[in-house]
Amino acid sequence: MAEIRPARADDHADVRRIFVATMALGSPPDVPGLDTEAYARLCLDWYLTRGDAFVVEEDGHVRGYLLCCLDQRDHGRWSRRAGLRWFAGSLPVLLGLRGGSRLRRFLRLRVVDGWRAFRHAPPPPHPAHAHFNLEAGVRGNDVGHRLAAVMDDLVAARGYDGWYGEMNFPEGMPTGALTRAGAVLGHRERSATFSWLVGQPVWRTTVARPLAGRTRAFRDRAEPQRVGAVVA
Repeated sequence: MAEIRPARADDHADVRRIFVATMALGSPPDVPGLDTEAYARLCLDWYLTRGDAFVVEEDGHVRGYLLCCLDQRDHGRWSRRAGLRWFAGSLPVLLGLRGGSRLRRFLRLRVVDGWRAFRHAPPPPHPAHAHFNLEAGVRGNDVGHRLAAVMDDLVAARGYDGWYGEMNFPEGMPTGALTRAGAVLGHRERSATFSWLVGQPVWRTTVARPLAGRTRAFRDRAEPQRVGAVVA
């Protein structure tokens, strides 16, 4: 059975590896020349160094992770500084001074998506958010529920009313399982980057989980491991 435990410093490389390997809706990005280590650090390192992080371990190997943010102001400040550094480092590619056309297009689309989010995204629905990911083939279809239960406990202990995440949905993907478990689908924006990477429309969607309306589905799935003890 997969175990959920707090992440250690020596797990960080595995977290970044899983992020890159599953970035394009379960596959690695087909972008020759992309510095995936730097991109993973941009997207993940606040959580690994300043947030709460957990990993899913199965048979001695890290197979997934949960990254939690309970201080969105600090996350926002850190992300803006890191994003500006990443953008500055990408300028030679964006200006056509080095790198191939596919890398240039990826970087340009990332800038477009960032600008759209800045201009059009509404305020966050809750004061906390999470990012979690699992490799394909992790045994037991309850692992996602158990990760959500860990986040529920962290958010409730802080006195917050709920949490949210951002998910990429291919056009037509069913979402009924999420809503039946208490999730609320919110702001939806077409992702230029991931629509291009996977060759079909992909929608970046805010998925909120208000604790007041949560069912016991996550807690019931989590009981065999006593997720609350893991958080402590």
